[in-house]
Amino acid sequence: MSEVVETGLPCPAPTCGSSDAFARYDDGHGYCFSCKHYETAEGEAPSSAPKQPKDKSLVPFGHYQAIPARSLNEATCEKFGYFIAEDDRGQKVQVAPYRNKAGQIVGQKVRSAGKKFRTTGDFKDATLFGQHLWRDGGKRILVVEGEIDAMSAYQMLGNWPVVSIPNGAQSAAKAVKASLEFLESYDVVIFGFDMDEPGREAVDECVRLLTPGKAHVMELPVKDANEMLVDGRIKEFVSAFWEARLYRPDGIVNGLDLWDQLTTEIELGRPYPWASLNDVTYGERFGELVTWTSGSGMGKSTAVAEIGYARLLEGQNVGYVALEENVRRSAQRMVGLHLNKPIHLPGNEVSKDELRRAYEETLGTGRFFTFDHFGSIQSESILSKLRFLAVGCGCRTIILDHLSIIVSGMEDNDDERKTIDRLMTNLRSLVEETGVSMHLVSHLRRPSGDKGHEQGAEISLAHLRGSHSIVQLSDIVIGLERNQQSEEDEVRDVANFRVLKNRYSGITGLAGSVRYDRVTGRLVPYVPEELALDDDLGSDF
Repeated sequence: MSEVVETGLPCPAPTCGSSDAFARYDDGHGYCFSCKHYETAEGEAPSSAPKQPKDKSLVPFGHYQAIPARSLNEATCEKFGYFIAEDDRGQKVQVAPYRNKAGQIVGQKVRSAGKKFRTTGDFKDATLFGQHLWRDGGKRILVVEGEIDAMSAYQMLGNWPVVSIPNGAQSAAKAVKASLEFLESYDVVIFGFDMDEPGREAVDECVRLLTPGKAHVMELPVKDANEMLVDGRIKEFVSAFWEARLYRPDGIVNGLDLWDQLTTEIELGRPYPWASLNDVTYGERFGELVTWTSGSGMGKSTAVAEIGYARLLEGQNVGYVALEENVRRSAQRMVGLHLNKPIHLPGNEVSKDELRRAYEETLGTGRFFTFDHFGSIQSESILSKLRFLAVGCGCRTIILDHLSIIVSGMEDNDDERKTIDRLMTNLRSLVEETGVSMHLVSHLRRPSGDKGHEQGAEISLAHLRGSHSIVQLSDIVIGLERNQQSEEDEVRDVANFRVLKNRYSGITGLAGSVRYDRVTGRLVPYVPEELALDDDLGSDF
């Protein structure tokens, strides 16, 4: 008769995948309790059929007695048929009987000193431990991981039905499936598995087998039911039994749990550099994906750079990924905003001392991060870089300019719409996971008719190039409209903000204007003279 010497091993069978269901025995053979893979011992003749390492002869009944180390009384042990005996080696053992549906003992789990376990009989037709004690149908039944926990729970609860699975968390779903008809006969099935990761994973697997709404889950302050009994926390255990919550998959939230969310102070958005845009959007919030769009050369990059610069001055770490420019141009853009001079253009030179001071107050703070690249890049690469900016560099605001270059760099770009769908889904997931505020630049397709966006054509969501997922997965979409071909500077240098989508407040439409100041290189608020005059005159109403 062989005995287990090591348990919780990964199964070597390539089709199994279990990380802890394999056991090694003292004669060298091994057995997986999940897939029933049998591994022969050295020198053992191979068998064409799986061989179960079980002693078919049952341990004869000994006597019932309390188990003080587990705080279990004799009456509880007798209820479940859990007895003490001597095996054929004269060793004192604890025996847990397993029965078939007819109530006949078909197998035993035998525990000897040193937490060594073996089995006797044949478990092929075995039901859950303790199942024979309870009639089919009832209000509540508790399912736990082991025999000791089953008896502990029963002793604390009184006469409420309790059963346990035979082989631990790794094979819990298989055991529940085998007794599914019995469990389904109860109104409520409560899972009280161990409060560890394998136990929680086993619960997730088991509840999927039951009718939705039937499975409930107990939460304990310690590992398991027996620990509660030994610690004398009986009232707490009984309360946990009655307060077991309906199982909800990850992401499903009951309104009962939302009071703290409801009473949390409303987060004030961080203001954009333009008051008229704040009036519509209430600023920006962490965890938002804001898409900026317009025709080519209309000021998108300038606008998002202004936002990045504003966050830098506020003390945030900023990730600035501008895929149409090199890092030198990005550096000039940030320092130029600080100096109020477009220093990348001839005729806007500044002294080295001025340049150094502006550098120290922007790039030199160590809070500005960019990406050294040029041209098309792979989406997997840029996504990993964005994640590093958020997690590794602590950037709370990330500028990504622009979407089309990433798409053009993807190898499987045969279907642009599907490519953009995948990319937008990944960006949305990144924003949700890290809580960053991301500003994404996206291009437009040419509108129908003779007037293009470069001549000031009004932007609509339908004009966004590539896929509607850009709209669906963005919290806010902002368009910039201007007639860059006008012969009048006053017209050519003025852009209107048009909020096309606004998940936060729902307010859309025109949101004020900005003028590009050619001297400072800045986008400054703009109010037409006639409107400014009206404001000065006031209103009679």
